[in-house]
Amino acid sequence: MARYADRFWEIDCLRGLAVLLMLLYHFLYDLDFFKLADIQLRSGVILYAGRFSALLFILISGVALSISHSRALNQESAGNGAENFSKYLKRGIKLYLMGLLLTGITWIFLPEEYIVFGILHFFGVSAVLVYPFLRYGKENLLFSLFFGLIGLYLRNTTFGFSNLLWLGFTPKNFSTLDYFPVFPWFGVLLAGVFLGNFLYSGGKRQFEVPYIGKDPLIRLFSRTGQHSLLIYFIHQPLFLGLLFLSGLLNLNML
Repeated sequence: MARYADRFWEIDCLRGLAVLLMLLYHFLYDLDFFKLADIQLRSGVILYAGRFSALLFILISGVALSISHSRALNQESAGNGAENFSKYLKRGIKLYLMGLLLTGITWIFLPEEYIVFGILHFFGVSAVLVYPFLRYGKENLLFSLFFGLIGLYLRNTTFGFSNLLWLGFTPKNFSTLDYFPVFPWFGVLLAGVFLGNFLYSGGKRQFEVPYIGKDPLIRLFSRTGQHSLLIYFIHQPLFLGLLFLSGLLNLNML
């Protein structure tokens, strides 16, 4: 890294890998959903690739939050401003509003499986929830385990209400295109915060890694990771547009 404020290329690269796996999974999902191809999405390699992409993306987001927090504290110590809750609140609101927009769009076109609390909703809420946890180190492993175990329990349990969907309390016959409740996924984010505090203590890399950021494939992954939010937000309209232009999809199929 030439400058302290530079991005860590390996984090962008891993985030980009997660995004590319997500794009592949969602494109295959669209083909299966619109019955353009018979693809087994609920088991096997494709399912695990989709789950791994989500896990990696959330884990890396936790690492990045930890690094950002550490650097803000360093700037505060140097008298260059103070770390405060407001920036997390603003980011959380922005992400949650983007999630609500997707809720509205999917409610119009896919009312039976519209997105109630997808990954953007999750990132919006977790951007606020994570603030008090950023100060902790090893303790975040215990917090991560707590959220994970409760999430595993809730996954196989149904309830007679739906107002706590965002936490992971699902009613019977609940179906949605995208669902990332706080339990267990906030536990994955906290595991990332722990890794960030351990591997990038003080906002600086604590290990040696050869720089290969100029490799074309690595640059592709890194650039993708740097624009992950924009890519996530527009990828489905682009996929649908591509299917329409190719003639494989028409309005009667929606």
